[in-house]
Amino acid sequence: MKNKNYSIIVMTGATSSSKEFVISSKLIKNSIIAISVLLLIFGFVIFDYLTVSFDKEKMKRLEKENSEKEKTIVQLTANFELLNEQLKRMEAFKEKIMVAAGLQSPYALQEVGIGGPGSEDSSEFSSSVGNIGGKLETQPGKLAAPPQKPSAEDLINKTSAITQNARNIEETLRYVQSQINGQKARLAATPSLWPTRGYITDTFGMRNHPITGGRSFHSGLDIATQLGNKVVAAADGYVLITENAGVLGNLICIDHNFGLSTRYGHLASFAVKEGDRVKRGQVIGYVGSTGRSTAPHLHYEVIYMSKNQNPMNYIID
Repeated sequence: MKNKNYSIIVMTGATSSSKEFVISSKLIKNSIIAISVLLLIFGFVIFDYLTVSFDKEKMKRLEKENSEKEKTIVQLTANFELLNEQLKRMEAFKEKIMVAAGLQSPYALQEVGIGGPGSEDSSEFSSSVGNIGGKLETQPGKLAAPPQKPSAEDLINKTSAITQNARNIEETLRYVQSQINGQKARLAATPSLWPTRGYITDTFGMRNHPITGGRSFHSGLDIATQLGNKVVAAADGYVLITENAGVLGNLICIDHNFGLSTRYGHLASFAVKEGDRVKRGQVIGYVGSTGRSTAPHLHYEVIYMSKNQNPMNYIID
């Protein structure tokens, strides 16, 4: 293409002289290209600057987040150590409870909290959880290695170990509780009270019968007391019998479960009926002299597994 020239005339006034400038089309084209290149370079520089600034802000944010995460990990590590110590105390307390409940021999109880376990008897839990926090082992003359930060996987594993140990302690304590509840039920069913207050006129075992005069076996205690005195249940249970039993007169029989039952004879009257649930110390009748009796008294028997026992072996109050 033929190069064209363009004239630019500049006039300062109507009567003033004018100035003419001649510009070639090639110069205009080159100027446009140069300006476009400069704008492109300027745009790239601005974009790069903005990108670097954004990356710097992102790095600062990531560094802040990492710093916060490190603080969180340190705090979690301290919490793990605290939980581990608390679980060790709970373990020792659990052992003492089991001994107190009669579920474990006292010779199996090991004192804890003095010196710590040795390497030969450390439990799996102690080895997995007790070293949280990266405790260092150093040798004389050598510098300690920098502590290693626990990874997320280590924290998860240690959390699982603590959770499992806590679950084991909880299950053991639930078992202990069920055993203690069973013992409480058995104790409540054990006839341990005096059924009435008075004087023992005949004991358990062989005796001279007060009416026949012959030697015979006496299956319980005879407690002489005032006519109409209260007779109470020696333990918790259910009333099986309230009837006139001939020789024993008005008789109450109470089933206490666990193979235990008690009988109360020669009563004047009943304060309960068959099928009633009674509690230890509850009034069930009144002293009389019904049946084959020479004076007001209570005949009291304790039976275990269908065999009469000496009531004195059970009475504690």
